[in-house]
Amino acid sequence: MSVVKIRIYRQNIRSANNEKKLIKTSFVTLNSEKKLTAKKAGQILANNFSDFDRLNARNGLQKSEEGFLAMRPVENEIHIWEYAIITEEEKE
Repeated sequence: MSVVKIRIYRQNIRSANNEKKLIKTSFVTLNSEKKLTAKKAGQILANNFSDFDRLNARNGLQKSEEGFLAMRPVENEIHIWEYAIITEEEKE
């Protein structure tokens, strides 16, 4: 089994300091030893965080230095964005 870590950040893009604030961390245990892919990361994110459940999330996320990345504007707040970063945790 492997464990996937999902971190949700919120950022006000009009803020002077441009700082992302961590608002939630979640862990998902998978019944697979396969390496995490962009498509699988998108499916996991969409299944666990319905706000990110969009076609582009389910079809795969983009790879970043921090892990797989998804972004979305917060509803009714055009200057506030949420970022999801999905990583596979090291096996102990």
